[in-house]
Amino acid sequence: MGDKRTEGTDADVFSQPVESNGFIPRFPSPPKYIKVRSHGKKERDFNRIFLAQQLRGRTGVEIAQAGGRLVKSEGYKKGDPKKDGNAIWAMEFSVDGKYLAAGGQDNLVRVWAVISSVEERRAHEAEEEAAGKEGEHVRLNAPVFRSKPVQEYEGHTASVLDLSWSKNNFLLSSSMDKTVRLWHASRTECLCCFKHSDFVTSIQFHPRDDRFFLAGSLDSKLRLWSIPDKSVAYWNQLPDLITAVAFAPDGKTVIAGCLNGLCLFYETEGLKYQTQIHVRSAHGKNAKGSKVTGIQAITFPPDNQNAEVKILITSNDSRVRVYNLRDKGLEMKLKGNENSCSQIRACFSEDAKYIICGSEDRKAYIWPTAHLETDKEKRPVEMFEAHSAIVTTAVMAPARTRQLLSASGDPLYDLCNPPPVTLISRSESHSSRAPTENGNTETPFPPIPAISTSDFDKSSKPGESPAYIARSAHPGGNIIVTADYMGHIKIFRQDCAYQKRLRNDANFSKKMLGRANSVATRHSNRSYRDSLASTSQNPSSDRILSWRQSVNNPSHDNFRHPTNRSTSPSKSHHHT
Repeated sequence: MGDKRTEGTDADVFSQPVESNGFIPRFPSPPKYIKVRSHGKKERDFNRIFLAQQLRGRTGVEIAQAGGRLVKSEGYKKGDPKKDGNAIWAMEFSVDGKYLAAGGQDNLVRVWAVISSVEERRAHEAEEEAAGKEGEHVRLNAPVFRSKPVQEYEGHTASVLDLSWSKNNFLLSSSMDKTVRLWHASRTECLCCFKHSDFVTSIQFHPRDDRFFLAGSLDSKLRLWSIPDKSVAYWNQLPDLITAVAFAPDGKTVIAGCLNGLCLFYETEGLKYQTQIHVRSAHGKNAKGSKVTGIQAITFPPDNQNAEVKILITSNDSRVRVYNLRDKGLEMKLKGNENSCSQIRACFSEDAKYIICGSEDRKAYIWPTAHLETDKEKRPVEMFEAHSAIVTTAVMAPARTRQLLSASGDPLYDLCNPPPVTLISRSESHSSRAPTENGNTETPFPPIPAISTSDFDKSSKPGESPAYIARSAHPGGNIIVTADYMGHIKIFRQDCAYQKRLRNDANFSKKMLGRANSVATRHSNRSYRDSLASTSQNPSSDRILSWRQSVNNPSHDNFRHPTNRSTSPSKSHHHT
């Protein structure tokens, strides 16, 4: 590829130190890409990804300073060698793309907010400046989230195993403490606690009615809970320990995976048994079946309501399989990642074009889903080293997250898809005033009446065309979030501005080459140097005053030129 790339494990975050004068370029230099490998394909879809950000939770002291309760000794404490490496077991984006929730071995549920406005970006930069006072002052060039969690939920007394968001930003968390807890992104307290008789390994909100949720437990009972009634609406006893659960997209079918590799299907109403499949290989060491570690069901493709439903099943035989809900037939078997003893689960990207999964070999694996009719066991795959420990979970941000980020003045997305600009008339602009030697202000032109703030807000909001909104989804600017066994969370981003940057560089080079070869440019360069020499002897205020007088009096000597050609406005600015 011509350039030496580092592994994602050793990658530096895309950032830069803040200079002493505080200057930060609007569009920073290109990021350094990490090394991405592939099998079965020449062109890599994720060839240009870089490390954009790393997340961590607040320490117990920081929580106390913010008015919360101090984390108990079993919680996360920065610098505690026994607790400074708590695995992340679950990570989930909210349905609206605004939040990322993570939970794991430290018993806490943390929620980070996506930077979704210019004001939030300024607030994030202020947080960076505050953090810089304690150490090296750096500025992230392309952050996705606010640096500190907006919520840190306490209440669980053992590891958090699973998370599920509702469409209204309610959040469920299940735990080894035998409970499921209900939260909301806007509230700091637990809203409800649902007790079970054993570890609750998997949960999911009903996709159409978030008054209900599904819970699978190691007591082998599948439960459909009613949140308003705070009671179990239906339950059923399964033949083995339940390790994963999911709803079909229409909410009418329930799927439960077990320790022995069985996947059982139930009608949601009454949890009536329908059928089952055994997730295993036809022969070899995986023929007996392995623990199901994750289930996800989506319509494929997602934007087609009449499309078929695909079921993504991850298991402890290091395989990821895709089945058809209609006939329960196996359509795809993915391999490459290692998942022999962990609760690692694969998931679809929101557009279902990719499947992403963590791995015990410290890598993240991404498979394309196109061309399902090809050999179902020989699928191309891309992978990159993400962490120095087991990658316990990996997810891709939904399109809504990218749209929110693009509205915040993100330098990468703004370069890829420049925001629309509204031109306002001269009568709507503020008059420019310059100080004189006396310290007063005067204008060389008649004063222009200033508009009110409300008028400005009405007129300056640029109209966003459907084409701009479609481009704001940035399909080539994917955001990948990975977490590991030591509690580290990394945000990798795909550089969708790469082609735009290449075109800009090429156009700039052509312009510079043309200027260097022109006679006029050589003369203008000499005259520019001469003007600098002549004007450097005078204070800048004298030159401004001289220019203002020349505007009022066109016959002033400063406007005389050796040639008959008038000076262009751009050159007059150079001489000022």
